[in-house]
Amino acid sequence: MRGNGGTFFQPTVLTDVDHSMACMREETFGPTLPVMRVRDDDEAIRLANDSPYGLAASVFSGNKERADRVARRLETGAVNINSVLTATMLLTLPMGGWKSSGMGGRNGGAAGLLKFCRQQAVVTERFNLRSEPHWYPYLPRMSRLQARLVRITGAHDWRRRLGRKGKNSKR
Repeated sequence: MRGNGGTFFQPTVLTDVDHSMACMREETFGPTLPVMRVRDDDEAIRLANDSPYGLAASVFSGNKERADRVARRLETGAVNINSVLTATMLLTLPMGGWKSSGMGGRNGGAAGLLKFCRQQAVVTERFNLRSEPHWYPYLPRMSRLQARLVRITGAHDWRRRLGRKGKNSKR
């Protein structure tokens, strides 16, 4: 769909899908959420693993122990529990897809040898949020907070981490 802001696809929930459909068997990288009914955890895991892809997954459950059991059986490089991007934001974790997904791990040097192993990161949040800070609707206050967090964790010196200019620069 082409809109005033460019080419985009509206976020879409797809219901009554089955495992034979492209939305369940291909990587879409789009704002779609296919919903498929399954008998139990074992069937859900079997169908999720019946794919040539394995970059990342998310498991949502009110029971953290159950979610952890399911997550550890998924054939993916990272599994988020009750989240969609937590593992992506934890840069110290190894991250690389399994099967035909990904372009290798994000580690080099001695850690790069781990690309020959099947690594998996399973994460869960320490406390439950009503919504994730980077999810719609976007709030200016949350955008500013996230920008500060990125600067604090990613800047190379304390002056930049605190948002201050260099000694010789004008404000």
